[in-house]
Amino acid sequence: MSAPARPSLLRRLRGLAAAAAAVLALALVPAGPGFASVAPAPSTHVSTAAGDSDDPPLSATVAAEKAGVLAPGEPLTVSITVTNSSDLAYGSGTAVLWVDPTAQKSRSSLDSWLASTDAVDKSLTVGSAPVPTLESGSSTIVTVTVPAGSLPFATDPSQSVFGIGASVSMGTSTTNARGSLVWNAGATAKPSSVGVVMPIVSPSTSEGLISAADLATYTAPNGVLTRELDGLVRHSTVAIGLDPMIIASIRVLGNAAPASASEWLFRLSLLPNETFSLGFGDADVVGQLQSGLAKPLTPISLGYALDPKNFTPSPSPVGEPADVAPTPTKSPTPSPTPTAGNTPVLPTLDELVSWDFSLQGIAWPGDDTVRAADLAPLRAAGFSTTLISGGNTNAASLGGTSNAVLPSDGGKLGVADASLSAAIRQAASAPSDASWNGAMSKVNAQLELASQEEGPGKHVLVAFDRSWPSSGTQLQRTLDSLLNSPWSTPATLPETLSAPSTSGLALVDAPESQSRVSAIRSLTDDEGRLDQFATILDDPTTLTGASRSQLLTLLAVSWQNPHADWAAAVTKSHETTNDTLNAVTIVPTENVNLVSAQGSIPFTVVNELPNEAVNLVLRASPSNSRLEIDQDTSKRVPANSRATMLVPVKAKLGNGQVTLTLTLYGPTGVQIGPQSTAKVDVHADWEGIGALIFGILLVLLFGFGIVRNILRRRDQRKHDLDETDGSDGTDGAAGPDGAAADTEDAQRG
Repeated sequence: MSAPARPSLLRRLRGLAAAAAAVLALALVPAGPGFASVAPAPSTHVSTAAGDSDDPPLSATVAAEKAGVLAPGEPLTVSITVTNSSDLAYGSGTAVLWVDPTAQKSRSSLDSWLASTDAVDKSLTVGSAPVPTLESGSSTIVTVTVPAGSLPFATDPSQSVFGIGASVSMGTSTTNARGSLVWNAGATAKPSSVGVVMPIVSPSTSEGLISAADLATYTAPNGVLTRELDGLVRHSTVAIGLDPMIIASIRVLGNAAPASASEWLFRLSLLPNETFSLGFGDADVVGQLQSGLAKPLTPISLGYALDPKNFTPSPSPVGEPADVAPTPTKSPTPSPTPTAGNTPVLPTLDELVSWDFSLQGIAWPGDDTVRAADLAPLRAAGFSTTLISGGNTNAASLGGTSNAVLPSDGGKLGVADASLSAAIRQAASAPSDASWNGAMSKVNAQLELASQEEGPGKHVLVAFDRSWPSSGTQLQRTLDSLLNSPWSTPATLPETLSAPSTSGLALVDAPESQSRVSAIRSLTDDEGRLDQFATILDDPTTLTGASRSQLLTLLAVSWQNPHADWAAAVTKSHETTNDTLNAVTIVPTENVNLVSAQGSIPFTVVNELPNEAVNLVLRASPSNSRLEIDQDTSKRVPANSRATMLVPVKAKLGNGQVTLTLTLYGPTGVQIGPQSTAKVDVHADWEGIGALIFGILLVLLFGFGIVRNILRRRDQRKHDLDETDGSDGTDGAAGPDGAAADTEDAQRG
């Protein structure tokens, strides 16, 4: 082999050796039993089975069917949901079902047991099932059925709560799940009195009112508002916290409201349930107080949303209390276009938001947001009862189930059971039967353990939340299971709140976060600026009414859901406010030359508001005494247009530059927008100097004429005298005739 070929051969040998080493390395790497083989692409990161995030790559939940309640002689059927959150696929594995034979003795012990990840002593394996291959990001549900005779408590005559669990192994990964099971042997139970309070609210918005299109969607056969009403069928004891913004959104549309929305409102009016009013837009009442407001805000006006043509004839009132007069109509027949003398009478704010509420004076803040300092302002605002979450109290430390009543000075607190409420919310929004059974298992286990507590039956309150969707798809099924449970009896909200209070129960301050309070403060500051700006409008409430409604909906309790992007909504609100405040401005002006003693300087003002004319006062202030301005200038500028405003000025002696500071004001003296400046070059002395020069020229001209005339006359008189002296012939002087003769003789010669 020649020498030049040797390096090439060496390179080939090295390449073959490297390839062989790579193949050998791949062959020696164990795939691990249960793992699907996944080869990473070149230069691409692939996480390991352990996962790169804090979430477990493999997780599971366990839920007994029939809402976690099992009777003697029935087989136990359990659904095990396995989820792969990793970036890799898992091969097939096994799920093992086990039972803790030691019955739970209290609600607190059950909570601790469910939250623990420790191994259970003497757990009894009762079944297993294969788990199929799981791709990345997927889930599967496997079912294990256990014969009745294989359960360790099959012959137990008492009622008890037992823990169940599942251990899932897939490859080298293992995960565990815990759940609960109520053994119902048919013994007589001591049920708890259960009151339920449910909000009827719309999805989070910042628009102030719900649009006609959204109303049509929400009140459609499967819309969220329709599902809420459907879920309340057969459950008249459930108290409803109703957002009056929904009612107003339908009523402001008049005859243009979607038919489904009008029908929904009528169905709502027929419900026998107790009702009370939430704040407009379900605004967060305690957040407002903690931001520094003396009392919660209320709507100002909804007139901005009314279209007169939609109120002839006037719509029939639905759900209005008797003390709110229905809107009269001046025309018994429809008139699509109101004319003079046939103008419809539009509904008032009270008529738009009123409802025949059966309960009064109830405030319902968000979970775990109330301070003791908030209670007095709430009472002063007319709220004698405040509904709070049990997490806002010391209930968890009392070792038993507390009644839902906590007296406070001049009023009372309705305390919702935190654990029961959390489980009920999960059940109502459960995406599957397995999820629903898992949530209701927690509900029934807690109710059964509460029935075992000493003393009379408990009076508990269960509260749904405002998170969207508030009712999910399982509302009716959840209420059916809760209120038909062997360990509960339905109760109305007044009945629940009339129970005796539990000794030792106390409010624990849980203020809202400082960032949220600061954001609320900034939003109310924006509203204050808009209120000042609105003084330039013919009807300020067209702006202040809209801004107040939008603020209240932006403060909705549902925005506290961590999944809602409230920060983005707040930012958008600030931007909208700034756009409105900057819609009326003075157009920048180049230098102005003033050469007269007095005159008017024109300035252009722009009104970019699309639907509102503005009334403005322009005030100009000179920087020195070369100019004098005696009065302001007023002007009405139409919507979406510009106009010229003339500033009258007077010049004083002296030339030079003057800076005018221009400020727009409303009729009440409120400054509108930032100040502007304009440079004015004053040359007012030129007019006096020009007049003086012109006067001098006139004097010189007339003087020259006069002198010229005098000189001409003097020359004429002198000439006349000379002629007179030559005519008498004295001293041989030739007279005129002689001179002429001499001239003629000379010409002849």
